[in-house]
Amino acid sequence: MPEAARAPRTQQQRRDETRRALLDAAVESLIEVGFARTTTLEVQRRAEVSRGALLHHFPSKAELLVAAIAHLAEMRAIELKRLSAELPADRQGGGKGAPGAGARTDAVLGLLWQCFSGTFFQVAMELRTAARTDPELRPVLASAERTLRDGILAQARTLFGKEVADHPGLPRALDLTLQLMIGAAMSAVLHGGDRRLDELIDDWKALFPTVLAHGAAPKRRPTRNPVPTPVPTLKRR
Repeated sequence: MPEAARAPRTQQQRRDETRRALLDAAVESLIEVGFARTTTLEVQRRAEVSRGALLHHFPSKAELLVAAIAHLAEMRAIELKRLSAELPADRQGGGKGAPGAGARTDAVLGLLWQCFSGTFFQVAMELRTAARTDPELRPVLASAERTLRDGILAQARTLFGKEVADHPGLPRALDLTLQLMIGAAMSAVLHGGDRRLDELIDDWKALFPTVLAHGAAPKRRPTRNPVPTPVPTLKRR
């Protein structure tokens, strides 16, 4: 029997395919040649689309590259969702120890750390560095990163399980986690695979329940004339 004729693509499908091709090309270029050499013409060439098609979807280079970061983040989120099926079972509030303690939390923090050791982080750092002196890129990237943070928090609530997801200290604990991992990953870019970084992440896993609890505590307002806190001196070993 002859094969059934394939239904023609709709205009929206063609638009979506063109946008996806441009984002894939932008990511590929950022990885291979870096920010400085990733021009709109280079992305257009790799995607094999017209100039008009590129400008229709992304009127500026800044919008194109920030969208590429969001594209990478979306792919990473899909991967994390797939890996979440392998996470240990949630305690559902019945286990011993502080909220956030346990194998599942450790496993989720390990998955988050993986996000900072691959392509997504490398491309993000390229754009962060460029945004420091690029007045067009900086506000677009800053806005996109705030949206990305909210997305990470939403997904983390699912990954951690109900006990941690419902804890009021999670947003602050997650922000501290992300800042720690960004710094550690930047050190890894310079120094390569350093075992000390993995040890620091393991230390953070142990501290996370305390940070989670502290994040829910009400913040004290500073007094008008606060007493200076003495700076501790390090004892020589």
